[in-house]
Amino acid sequence: MLVGTVRMGTLEPWAPWEQTWVQSGDLRLRAWLARGEADRATAVVVHGLGDSLDSYVDIGSVLNRRGHSVLLLDLRAHGGSEGRLTTLGGHERADVRAALAAARERGLGEAGFVLFGTSMGAVSVIRAAAVEGDVRAVVAEAPYDSYRGTVLHHARLFYGLPEWFPLTAAAIRVAEWRAGFDADEVDTVAAARDVSAALLLIIDGEDPRMPRSVVRRVFDAHPGPKQMWVAQGAPHSGASRASGYWETVLAFLDDTGV
Repeated sequence: MLVGTVRMGTLEPWAPWEQTWVQSGDLRLRAWLARGEADRATAVVVHGLGDSLDSYVDIGSVLNRRGHSVLLLDLRAHGGSEGRLTTLGGHERADVRAALAAARERGLGEAGFVLFGTSMGAVSVIRAAAVEGDVRAVVAEAPYDSYRGTVLHHARLFYGLPEWFPLTAAAIRVAEWRAGFDADEVDTVAAARDVSAALLLIIDGEDPRMPRSVVRRVFDAHPGPKQMWVAQGAPHSGASRASGYWETVLAFLDDTGV
């Protein structure tokens, strides 16, 4: 369960979107691109576990109408991208960084980048922003605090397993071996300390998976500038359908100057 994923069906792009490809290591990742104004930051939008870029076309369209060039990305093993295994934000940081590199190669990003991510995607963009100097703003919905922390939390939430239960730690070891990553490096709290970009963290108000206490750890670690917003009544990954979402996001972008 820690390395598997479910692929959503994919759509064909329509104007102003064009399908393009991003090379991340030896994997080819599907992406949609809509070009905007050169003096606006380029937006990269990343989905959560088991989802795909198709679910984020509406968000991307709002950003594009604001003038942003927008790149929607299918992470590895999702949507139309290559790959079989997920690392819940581990190797996916490399996918986000590859998307930034691909945008630069296409002449985009001269005004910097703004990253949008949800759940696993939120972890991926925060970790990417920690090492990419031209990221100016990050909008992250429902990130977890650390890989180990979220696995322990979900084991308790879904299966009632206590933290000391040995099978949980063993499952993490197997996941590390199968997918080739270090679980201890996937630490969103640690990454947030190194993010210089402005950060908007969104809490889904009815989300037991990434509750306020978890997201707050990421928020407290970021040195600022930063904002936090609770999407009242929103389930996990459901903030964009909550009242006040776009007012909050667009005000944040305005305040940040992107």
